[in-house]
Amino acid sequence: MKKLQKIMNELATWISVILCVAMMVILLANVILRFIPGIGGFSWYMESSQYLNVWSMLIAGIAISAERSHLKVAAVDDLTLKVNPTLHKIQQGIVAAGIIVFYLVMAYSGAVYASKSKQAISTMPSLKMGMVYWMFPVAGVLSAISAAVDYIVFLLDFKGGAKE
Repeated sequence: MKKLQKIMNELATWISVILCVAMMVILLANVILRFIPGIGGFSWYMESSQYLNVWSMLIAGIAISAERSHLKVAAVDDLTLKVNPTLHKIQQGIVAAGIIVFYLVMAYSGAVYASKSKQAISTMPSLKMGMVYWMFPVAGVLSAISAAVDYIVFLLDFKGGAKE
């Protein structure tokens, strides 16, 4: 399970980095092309950079869930660990369940929205908005799986009230 968790984290991180780099290259190329007479840049640069940014952040959510580095209240974690290790396991289970439910709701609502969005209002060539919105269900399901794997690893590693 730890190996799967590490692979999910690294793969999601690298994909997110590649998408951010692609966004920056497109923006930089467009700035340079603006100064070349007759070219003027890409008409789709702004929209592509917005999509790449959103996709990068959604994929980063997979890595965040894999390593449990999302926002949390450390005082609650410390308190439950100090009071009772079993209570800490339960508290972490509630947090993991909440995260999994959130991502599954995101996946479901994203799938509903993407299936209804068939209009072609994108400035990017041959790109329909439904294609853009399918990233929400894909990232939602993968993030939910990632959060579940993280909680299983937490339970397997939990020894004597301290996480390794």
